[in-house]
Amino acid sequence: MARVFAFVDTTGVELHRINDPEDKLPIPESTQVVSIGSSRMWVESVTPQYSVHSPDVYRVRVWTISAADD
Repeated sequence: MARVFAFVDTTGVELHRINDPEDKLPIPESTQVVSIGSSRMWVESVTPQYSVHSPDVYRVRVWTISAADD
């Protein structure tokens, strides 16, 4: 089944949404650092939100990492 990853910041604002129709991307893990384009984010938590009528959605709560944090 297709998956969708919704990357949201700590205030709940969606930063990125990635559609994975062929179910090929790994599910992010807590404390992992992920990069999407020029954005770097530290994963705080991953919450699956299953639905019978739509793709599985994973809400990935993240902290953004600024260049100064490197």
